[in-house]
Amino acid sequence: MDKKDIISTMPDDIISNILSRLTIKVVRTSILSTRWRYQWTNFSGVLNFDRSLKTFGLGRKHRVGIVRKCTEFVSKWQVFMGGLEYVLNSLKSPSMQELRICIDMGNPGKIVEWVKFAAEKEVSVLELDFSNHFNETFFEISETIRNVLLLPSINYFQMKSLCVLRLASVDVSGEVVQYFLASCPSLETLFVRELKLLVSLTISGQALRLKHLELVKCKILYLHISIESFITFRCYGNDGTIHFENVPNLVEASFGGEYCSFLQKHMGTTNLFMLISQLNVLKLELSVSDQVRILEGLPEFNNVKHLELQIPHECGGELSRPVSLLSAFPSIFVLKVKFIRSNLKLAELEWTANLKCEYPNLKELEVSGYRGDLSQNELLINIFEKAPNLNKIVVDPLFSYHVDKSPDVKAMIRKWHHETTIWIVDGLKAHVPSSVDLLVL
Repeated sequence: MDKKDIISTMPDDIISNILSRLTIKVVRTSILSTRWRYQWTNFSGVLNFDRSLKTFGLGRKHRVGIVRKCTEFVSKWQVFMGGLEYVLNSLKSPSMQELRICIDMGNPGKIVEWVKFAAEKEVSVLELDFSNHFNETFFEISETIRNVLLLPSINYFQMKSLCVLRLASVDVSGEVVQYFLASCPSLETLFVRELKLLVSLTISGQALRLKHLELVKCKILYLHISIESFITFRCYGNDGTIHFENVPNLVEASFGGEYCSFLQKHMGTTNLFMLISQLNVLKLELSVSDQVRILEGLPEFNNVKHLELQIPHECGGELSRPVSLLSAFPSIFVLKVKFIRSNLKLAELEWTANLKCEYPNLKELEVSGYRGDLSQNELLINIFEKAPNLNKIVVDPLFSYHVDKSPDVKAMIRKWHHETTIWIVDGLKAHVPSSVDLLVL
């Protein structure tokens, strides 16, 4: 058999093209061919530096002492930073498709350099995620480490190719966000999470192409949006003022935190009624602090076809609020119920679900956070009874508070809880109509 290294005979431009389509760690490509030893420096594809999964796994090592965990975390963090700097300094390609850096606590001294690199390489996607996956040990320390982007440090960057910007635990002000919008004419998706400086933001202008905006765990007090291209919006935060002026294409909205509580109580007011009346998809993250158990006199929104409810509750506790909310959306095709059980103490009072209307269009039900709780079963069985055309039930082992974790971490959590979820769901099968497919992810 001819053992000639065919890969090594390829022209450099073909090798570079192949490398640009790979998402594996580029520094390992040299094992494919001896001639590729330095070819990875011409890589122009997706740079994905993600340590969230290993960091998350470190926090779950229950038999390892805290001191050892801390030592290992710091050691691996230093190695990660060293490798990251080596790769970024070695790359010769004038452009890059995507840069993603996901590591606990980030690195305040390097964040401007990373943004500069993204600007110089004309990336289309930039994600900096410094959320805590290993927060049980470093919680107090991580709270004092702030990765901040200030306007003077980035006001000379031009990112004309940037389409997607995701910043988690990277603190920016409204002025910085507006600068990104002004200097990134192709920006269509903006996601920011866990910001303290962002308290006021105005997004408007005919030249903007922004379609998707997510503001999660931000202390924003005033938000004004007027963009015709706007399609999806998510806000989880304070009970601030949100003003939608010209958003004719907005079809999906998600609300959580204090503002979600405000929205539920004032759905009938003119501004909120007009907003919800144009949506096809609505997602509500309910709160345990909501004082009103039952919402009376809610208007019906037949335009909403996809509804998601995050439902925190005590073990066996009543779910009257989400039941009353469901009455406002009788025309849904898809319903996602995300349970969050707060404790294991069984409630003393028995609760009976009593949905007021049927859901003839409901075809698919997705459930997450299911633990076979009495109140969970009561609500789900009542939904089965009120949805005569239901044909599919999907149970997701993922908990709703993991929704903003990295893709690797979410995949691992699903794997860990898959078998347990199958065992728990087995007790629900007797109540599922025979014509309905039941699937555990």
